[in-house]
Amino acid sequence: MNRIALKIKEARQKAKLSEKDLAKKCGLTANYIIQIESGKKVINEKAAEKILKALGEKAEIVNQLEVPEEKSERVKEDKPKVEKREVFQPVEPTEQWSDALANIIKKFPIYDMSSNKIVAHKELPVLSKKIDGYHWEKLVFYQVSDNQMESLRIKKNDVAMICMTNEIHNNSIYLFEMNQKRMLRMLRKEASKKVTIWTGVKGEEPIMTDLNKIRLIGKCVKVEFEL
Repeated sequence: MNRIALKIKEARQKAKLSEKDLAKKCGLTANYIIQIESGKKVINEKAAEKILKALGEKAEIVNQLEVPEEKSERVKEDKPKVEKREVFQPVEPTEQWSDALANIIKKFPIYDMSSNKIVAHKELPVLSKKIDGYHWEKLVFYQVSDNQMESLRIKKNDVAMICMTNEIHNNSIYLFEMNQKRMLRMLRKEASKKVTIWTGVKGEEPIMTDLNKIRLIGKCVKVEFEL
């Protein structure tokens, strides 16, 4: 607290006025008076003169504001100049920060493809409610549990980003369930409500089944792997 702030506080208490009373007397707000007295706000000369005048104090005190440290060191030649270093103070995120970041960063669970258990989590930035062009609410992540799709460069433990959908675009890779087993395969719709299932391995005979025998989860739109 500088001297002018201390002087204002002492004069107010001497006059037995509350911050609210003083503020009303000066045409200011109580919060402004509180911030000045606590040293949180630097008061300008005009406002200081107005407050002191209302308290019956001499306005000359305005000229007694603390001299900036840099100037005082020049006046006091016998005082050695000490170099100041900025100290980094870690800032703890507030609840407001967390709420704001929740609209930018989303945390997604990563499920094991075979057991459906959560094996990890993934945090991704959301821009205009989308991640890589897909609405974030339609995205799920699965860890690949086998090497059946290795011919298409999808291997065990890779993380597949799945966009949930009920539509099939031919020759795209989908996550679906068949015979109570979850799998990642290339699909192609055929006539008579049939669907061809293929791993992409050349020479391998694709499987054809009724479309209603599979439960589509979503389309694989991205696969990530660790080196």
